Amino acid sequence: MAFQRLIALFTLFMVSVRGWEAPWFCHGEDCPQFSVVHTYEDFEERVYNASHWITVAITTNEEVKEAFWKLYYYTKGENEEKENVNLPWPVIISVEGEGDENHGSMSWPVPVGTHLPKPNDATIRETDMPPVTVYVRSFGGRASETIARENSKKLKESIEAAGKSFLPDRFLAVGYDTPLRLFYRHNEIWIFAD
Repeated sequence: MAFQRLIALFTLFMVSVRGWEAPWFCHGEDCPQFSVVHTYEDFEERVYNASHWITVAITTNEEVKEAFWKLYYYTKGENEEKENVNLPWPVIISVEGEGDENHGSMSWPVPVGTHLPKPNDATIRETDMPPVTVYVRSFGGRASETIARENSKKLKESIEAAGKSFLPDRFLAVGYDTPLRLFYRHNEIWIFAD
């Protein structure tokens, strides 16, 4: 009988590890896997698994659209193999610094086992994100730089009020929806735990 309980516990453990179900805002896509550590009043603490991305560096707000289209056209065959690559959302914009001193990148996740042909554009590169703990604030609607910065500020205030430490000079603006989705849009701000 004790052996059967041990097998049942082992099976339950394996299902919870391997049986991750993406939340509704992934819209059925293979988005980066995470587990919620704690839910606070207006933010979550999450641990993300290691993940792989394609990335383009950006230094100004005007370069955001250009970076998006570079990544989009790469997935639609503008690569050495002229091959379409199905990459899921979210799109992540990394912002480091404040005001005119900021810079960052735009990235799309690459699911495990996805073949990535070599880009024709040398500014597109592959990057890895190690397992990481982030604090997450969610909001709806269409995101803009102003809205992202407002939500980043609110998230920092909430994290401080909860007594948590974080990296203050960097945040990620995360969008889970294509530009064509009009309703039930989901956006997030991620701030890295210190």
